[in-house]
Amino acid sequence: MGAANPKRKLQTRPIIPMVLLLNGKKHQVKTLLDTGYTIPLINQRTIERLGIERKTYKNPRTIESFMGEMVVNGGQYYTKPL
Repeated sequence: MGAANPKRKLQTRPIIPMVLLLNGKKHQVKTLLDTGYTIPLINQRTIERLGIERKTYKNPRTIESFMGEMVVNGGQYYTKPL
């Protein structure tokens, strides 16, 4: 919540290729490994590209980046387990 701390050191996160098996098809996606997150997140463009159905929360969740900034439009939608 709130603005990012300008004194906070920017850290890199490992991004690795991954194969997502969806409806019997394999799809190449990039995965961000972040041990600080307690929930899995998926990029909206990836959802659209793969045709994954999304649903809207009645009460959106607040999601923050690892820099402590609120993620715009984050926490509004969810998917069924993939």
